Amino acid sequence: MNNKIVDLIHTISNKTTDDNRLKNNLVSEFHDILQAIQNHLYNTSISVCHPDFQFYRDSCYFLSSNKSTWLSASNSCLKIRNSSLVTFQTLDELDFVVENLLKPLRINQAFIGLNANDIGQWYWLDGRTFWNSIFGPLFYSYRPDTSHCGIIKQINRTKVGIEGRDCFNDEERFICKYVQNHCYAKNVCGRGGECMNIGLTYRCRCNFLYCGRKCDKLSSKGIQSIIAMFIVILMGLIVCCLKFDICSKYKSKKKCHSIDDLFNDKQMILEGHKKKKSRG
Repeated sequence: MNNKIVDLIHTISNKTTDDNRLKNNLVSEFHDILQAIQNHLYNTSISVCHPDFQFYRDSCYFLSSNKSTWLSASNSCLKIRNSSLVTFQTLDELDFVVENLLKPLRINQAFIGLNANDIGQWYWLDGRTFWNSIFGPLFYSYRPDTSHCGIIKQINRTKVGIEGRDCFNDEERFICKYVQNHCYAKNVCGRGGECMNIGLTYRCRCNFLYCGRKCDKLSSKGIQSIIAMFIVILMGLIVCCLKFDICSKYKSKKKCHSIDDLFNDKQMILEGHKKKKSRG
């Protein structure tokens, strides 16, 4: 791999300005190789989290050792690899946090990435509505007038709930989360792209038919290709119709002939004229 990169660098540097097309192709190939190396190095350490974090599926999780208010906890998470207070996508993810972060240390509750607006509507920090999610039934009312920030709480050995706390005065431990593998979900880039992890984010590499951040829009080349394909199919249908369905009325019986029949009849007429001339 390294030798190939070195050879490409030498080849590019030795090309003259008249070889622009070839040079662009080499640059594109060089970029692909670098991207492959980056993906390889990243994927080999995809499950390696920041110290004190635990890995689960596509993300890393951290339980603080100190207590703080919800607002301070949110700021503390940002300082650790740009993470945030944990937001749950599935019940399995919630169970992982409880079983691997809370129970081993006998911690009963911790702040999570959930808060309420002024009229009491609860939202996850990623913008999802709490009550429309699968976690709504887990919510327990607690000082509704002053509680606008969420905690996860072990009600008993088998039951887990979510409650509200005062964002400014109540202090609890907190759980941070950051996404380690943005390409874990298979549909990140749809059918028209390939997902590539790049540092703290990801990029979709689209095939020529698609474009957009998630390869969810047809590109100009894609539209042109579809139009060209439609034209080719249409022309093929027209040719088939001309070949098999043309009817000729040049005979008195008005028999339907194909193009091949017309060609054969013409040949017979020409041969007849030649025979007459030879006899004459």
